[in-house]
Amino acid sequence: MMTRVFGGAICFLSFVALLVNTFLYWNSSAFFDYNTGTQTLAQAGVFYPYFIAFATMALGILLVKDRVLESDHH
Repeated sequence: MMTRVFGGAICFLSFVALLVNTFLYWNSSAFFDYNTGTQTLAQAGVFYPYFIAFATMALGILLVKDRVLESDHH
């Protein structure tokens, strides 16, 4: 039963992290064209936070949908 609660908390925190990373990306040099050369997400410093947020979101979804840990074996 606590698996779903923990998974829901992870999903919520990952969603907040994705929102923050999206706003950081929108304000980075990868999105704005004020430099002469275009930058990638990794050069702008927002790729790894996106990757970690998506990985934790997948973990949270996996924990929310997990039915094996909730089964009662009485």
